[in-house]
Amino acid sequence: MIWRQLIRKTRTAEDAREPSQPAATSTPVEAAASNESASAGSIQDQRRLAGLQRQQRAIQFDIDQGELASAADNPWSSRIALLGEALDTVKADLERASRVEPGPWHDVPSSTVEIAQLKTGDVSSVSLDIAGERFEFAEDPDWAERGHQLARLELTPRSGDPMRLVPPNTPSGLRDALGDHLAASLLVLATDLRDRSLDNEPLPDAISLTDLARPCPICGGWTDWRGTCQACAHRQALMGALRREEGRLLDERNAEVEHRHKLVEGLPLARRRLKDVETEIARLGG
Repeated sequence: MIWRQLIRKTRTAEDAREPSQPAATSTPVEAAASNESASAGSIQDQRRLAGLQRQQRAIQFDIDQGELASAADNPWSSRIALLGEALDTVKADLERASRVEPGPWHDVPSSTVEIAQLKTGDVSSVSLDIAGERFEFAEDPDWAERGHQLARLELTPRSGDPMRLVPPNTPSGLRDALGDHLAASLLVLATDLRDRSLDNEPLPDAISLTDLARPCPICGGWTDWRGTCQACAHRQALMGALRREEGRLLDERNAEVEHRHKLVEGLPLARRRLKDVETEIARLGG
């Protein structure tokens, strides 16, 4: 109808006269927030990338070490071989040290050892008479006068020549050794007498020079007043040191073997890890 056409034309003209609506735009605050979010994401990506690159270098080092350990000629095998040679040497030394060699010995006369004086107190002293020779032992008075001592002081020889107790028929090659042994054994005896007196223990009924140089039941060498053989003690100390060295070398060699095995066994896993890390680095544009 004519009136409907007139209405449509009127509405079309009015629509043409209405101004167009502007396009929606973001506010300054919204724009700043968007930029800050993008910047934060970029920083996180950079940090992530830097961490992956450090991880890449570490994994690559493990791979290099594993490949080196897998080679026929590698430093671990060389060190293991050297440690094996050192172990063989120590074992040979230990075998030699375990052999009981005859100790030095020559008999001494059964001269009586008389206790001439035994004094205990602030400064302890012991005097022994043997075959007309006086042997005196005493503590250092300077240390004894300081008081509040927690351990007993050592006696020191003051007079007496042990070489005068060495029998004339002693072989020349043993005279000095026997003199040194008697000097040490006399000091052990004097200390034992002093300690017994301090502890209110009975003193020996009779002492002879023979008691200071009896033969060792193991090596046949001289033993002191307490039955200690210096030759056997030295052998035992040497064997102990060699056993400790053997244990140290074994531990070191085992550590080298385990380290090399660990590097070789971990090589496939390290390669897979490196591939994953490199993939992630590429994704981040590194």
